[in-house]
Amino acid sequence: MKGLLFILPLIVFGMGLAYAEPLEDIQTTVLDYSNNTATVQITWNEDPSASSYQIGCVSCFPNTVDSTSDNSLVIDNVTPFPNGSLAVLYGIAYDIENNIIAAKQIFVNLSQ
Repeated sequence: MKGLLFILPLIVFGMGLAYAEPLEDIQTTVLDYSNNTATVQITWNEDPSASSYQIGCVSCFPNTVDSTSDNSLVIDNVTPFPNGSLAVLYGIAYDIENNIIAAKQIFVNLSQ
C-alpha cells in the first residue's frame, strides 16, 4: 500500500493536461438565406494556445475574410458554389507569435 501512495503522485503530476486542438469543435448556423446569399454564424472551441482566428469564404465571390480573437464570428454575404447550396469556408488559428497552429475547411449547407 505504501508503494502505491508513492507512485500515485508521480502518475498524477507526471501527466500533462490535455487540451483540445484549436478549431476542433466547429459549429455553424445559417441565420438568414435569401437571394443566394447567407449570413452564417460560426463558433468553435476556445483554446488557450490560439490568440487570433481568421475565417474566410472560398465559395464567395468575391472571397471574404474576417479576423477575430473571440471564438465566434458572424459572416455576411456568404454565397454557395454555382448551381448548389454548399458554401466552403475556412478557419485558421494563430498563436501569439502569429504562426499558424491549425487550419480547417468548413462546409456549410446554406439551404438547411
